Amino acid sequence: MDMLKKFFNKFTVLILLIIVIAYFGITAPGFMTIGNGMSLLRQIAVLGILSTGFSMVMIAGGLDLSISSQLSLVSCATAMMIVNGVPSILACIGGIVIAVLISTFNGFAIVTTGMPAMICTLAMQQVLQGVVYIFTGASPVYGLPNSMKIIGQGYIFGIVPIPIIIMIAIFLIGAFILNRTYLGRYFYAVGSNEEATRLSGLSSKKIMILSYVINGIFVGLASIVLMSRIASGQPLAGQGYEMDVITACVVGGIAFSGGKGKMLGVVQGVLVMGVLSNGLGVKGVDSYTQLLCKGIVLIVVVSIDCLREKRAKSQKMVISHENKKMNHQKEGAAE
Repeated sequence: MDMLKKFFNKFTVLILLIIVIAYFGITAPGFMTIGNGMSLLRQIAVLGILSTGFSMVMIAGGLDLSISSQLSLVSCATAMMIVNGVPSILACIGGIVIAVLISTFNGFAIVTTGMPAMICTLAMQQVLQGVVYIFTGASPVYGLPNSMKIIGQGYIFGIVPIPIIIMIAIFLIGAFILNRTYLGRYFYAVGSNEEATRLSGLSSKKIMILSYVINGIFVGLASIVLMSRIASGQPLAGQGYEMDVITACVVGGIAFSGGKGKMLGVVQGVLVMGVLSNGLGVKGVDSYTQLLCKGIVLIVVVSIDCLREKRAKSQKMVISHENKKMNHQKEGAAE
């Protein structure tokens, strides 16, 4: 029984992914095709890139709800620069710099003021969306050259969409940072116990800000991929992405409380969300019902995450109490 429990705990997300794929494979004609599979992977490229950076922020104990508005702002700003004659490479670099500056400001504001990350980044989300509307007049930015459409619409060897290659590369980079670098270990340390990290001589504030900086880089890259895929800068291009990213990360095992989670789990969480969205679309489910389904999934996974955290804390308290009791007994025996 214990072995079965361990198996399900270890492979919960993978089992969920298989169940979702099987369900849509049976109920949605056209879902289990190579063409739809490639389309699905192309669709989740932006979600995958965003989730990679976001997972690092969550592991470090942070949160960034402004990524959706950042996505809209950066894609529109980059498109406007290109349309107005700025070389495409410089415009893309400029877009990434904008995202990094915004994310860095978020991290700095959170650690210096002590403001809750949710409130700070939610406010930034509104500010950025307002900036997008002002500078674009709430109108899409068209006129991108064909060379810029290759990133989001092109293929490698005429088979594999370029966004898929970019997403896989980003996943590998994210896994390397978390598993093979001191910075990744510091993210886990800060998320697990910020006070202990500080007492060990590390600057928890700097580490937290660095997680936001890296998140900004990935938001910038995701914005360019999205802009290229839709061949324009759309003021509402990022709408709803923050909820999809949070759901993908939590489904993948990233704890809201920080300090837990692996990139492999994030990959699986992204695939679950991608299959869910794509499958519902293939079945002809309207966008409002899709939002309802995603909302239910988010509520369920967050509830499970909270219950797990509560259970883990209870177990720690029991163990701590037993250890204290044993120490008292030893002291009494020694006397």
